[in-house]
Amino acid sequence: MSIHADAFDTLRNCRSLFLKHLGALLQDSHLISGHAIAAIQQGAGAYFDEVIASDQRVSFAEEAHGLTASRITLLAEDDLELGIRLDNMTARLFERTGDLLWKLHLRFVTLLRRPDLPKSDNPVGPKSICRGLDAMFSAAGASTLDQKLELLDRIETYLGQNLPALYAELNDLLERAGVNAAQPAIITSPDSPTAARETAPALSSNALQALQQALAANLAPAAGLAPAGSGAAASLLSQSALEQLMFRLEALERMGRFGPPVIPGSQAPGEPMMPDLFAENPAPSAPKIIRSAELGIPKTASESLAIDTLAMIFEAILDDPELPDALKGAIASLQIKLLKVAMKDSSLFTDAGHPARRVIDRMAEAALGLPLDVPTRHPVCARLLELASALRSEPGSDPADFTPTITALDVLIDDRRQRMLAGAAPYRPLLETLDRRDRLAGQLAVVIERCFDAQPPAAIGRFIDQTWRRVLREIGQEHGPDSRVWQEYVAAIDGLIWSVQPKSDAEERKQLAQRVPSILKVLRAGMARVGLTAAEQEDFLDTCFELQTQALRAGPLPDGSAPEAFIRPAPRLPEAAVAGQLADGNLALATFDYPEHRPPPSRAPAWCEGDWLAFRMADGTPQIARLCATSPGGQHLLLLNPEQTVALAMHPAILDSQLREGIAAIRSGQSLFDHAAGRALGKTGKLP
Repeated sequence: MSIHADAFDTLRNCRSLFLKHLGALLQDSHLISGHAIAAIQQGAGAYFDEVIASDQRVSFAEEAHGLTASRITLLAEDDLELGIRLDNMTARLFERTGDLLWKLHLRFVTLLRRPDLPKSDNPVGPKSICRGLDAMFSAAGASTLDQKLELLDRIETYLGQNLPALYAELNDLLERAGVNAAQPAIITSPDSPTAARETAPALSSNALQALQQALAANLAPAAGLAPAGSGAAASLLSQSALEQLMFRLEALERMGRFGPPVIPGSQAPGEPMMPDLFAENPAPSAPKIIRSAELGIPKTASESLAIDTLAMIFEAILDDPELPDALKGAIASLQIKLLKVAMKDSSLFTDAGHPARRVIDRMAEAALGLPLDVPTRHPVCARLLELASALRSEPGSDPADFTPTITALDVLIDDRRQRMLAGAAPYRPLLETLDRRDRLAGQLAVVIERCFDAQPPAAIGRFIDQTWRRVLREIGQEHGPDSRVWQEYVAAIDGLIWSVQPKSDAEERKQLAQRVPSILKVLRAGMARVGLTAAEQEDFLDTCFELQTQALRAGPLPDGSAPEAFIRPAPRLPEAAVAGQLADGNLALATFDYPEHRPPPSRAPAWCEGDWLAFRMADGTPQIARLCATSPGGQHLLLLNPEQTVALAMHPAILDSQLREGIAAIRSGQSLFDHAAGRALGKTGKLP
């Protein structure tokens, strides 16, 4: 592949910065030796060079985190477990650094002119670091598996906290080099996003494929699984047994119990039958996760893999601490429904747009923002349970059965959106008030800096900084920076500075005599407004008179009589964001803003109006709210969540910083089904 000379220099600088800062980062961790760090850098650098030199690499979906059939069969057990853990670590770091990594990927697409570049093949992504870790472990040799896994856990924790800063530096480097992010719509790699709205790489079918392969790898030594499609070994269940199993699942669904039916003929000789699940008046039981062993399905059957994959996904959903229990209950009630689909339709695990998966995802989106302890009688929860019940009552497992439920969920989601937009309307005037404050602060800073640039005498400079700044702030808040009064008070301070500058021309002296009375009138009014006493006012005006008298002298001033020069105050350090509140009658809007004017980030925002955002309040409390509006000047974001009484105006730079640091996240557009698959994949290293 031919790379332009400028692009070559940029790539070289990027590679150098990446490896240098990665090494410094690992050294600061105090977890590994210098030789180990060098091995990681060498492995990561080799991966960088591989990606740059390759015209077209296989997709992440094809690699399935490197867990290919050949790898499963050829690696020793310890090496396989270490490889799985490295693959899981890659997936989790992808998720943790998704926004920054996605932007880096788009810049590499531009730099390499590679619209086919898979997002997993980012030259500086987690996969490159894990390649380096693999090289480090290969070189180490003597350590036990437990020692390696323990070290890997500690390294992953450290990288998860510090990689965002490294990726932010790399983004800045490429941005300074003029490498713009490609439009996501032009990307043609099979695993890339197809909509500009997506900002982070989703696990999607990659995690599902890797999850199934990890399960297969775990079963392979004990069950001697043959490759898919190898005759009878691929499925040991007869059509009759499958039909009987489907019948029993439907019966269990009608009864509301998730017990383990037995497929006739599948139990071992002399093995007792399972309890009669169809006895009258069975005792109620909490929803449980259905696994192939509980259904009596042999581990050698391909159906076992589908059932256990789905079981781990549902288990991850039920264990998710960020989901309300009411939502978990509605989703858990669909377990048998999805199980019947999985038994007949393998595309459930390969098609991200499968209707059954879309139902799960839409349910999660409909419940965004609800408190964790929301009761089932809440209108949204009651509707979710109603729709789940209606879906369960549909016989069979046709994907078309899910379409009416998807439509109904879309209506529920849109109804919540409309209600929140209506609820945002009363807060818009308060957003405009905040914008006016910011605009005033910006214009005030310009006026004060212009006064300082004129190098006034020390007494005048201190007066401008300590007194007239307050006067102009009050005038601006009361009348606005475009008002006649504001202009009058700005002209007065400009006139005062002019009045104490040397006047060697007769016409200037005449102008001074004419202008001084009006200047003094405004100065007196301003000083009185901010509470200066009469004595303080007279002392300052006496000083001004002396300076104006000196300015009228045509010749040079005697030695020692020149006024003391004003020393411009040192630039103030940027102040941290603070919490506040703005009220209008009974309406109160919390604020999370900077005390001084600060422009919004120059980069395009990762969010858009309508997104649900997880973020931190000023006191560090985690919260989730919907972005309902942006102020006219772009200085404030209106975040609302009436379910948790959140009404907040946040400066966009604060949200941008939280997203870059990984303590905030965009929750809209995420797939709960895919996310659960990723969480389940992270547990595969601990499978029994």
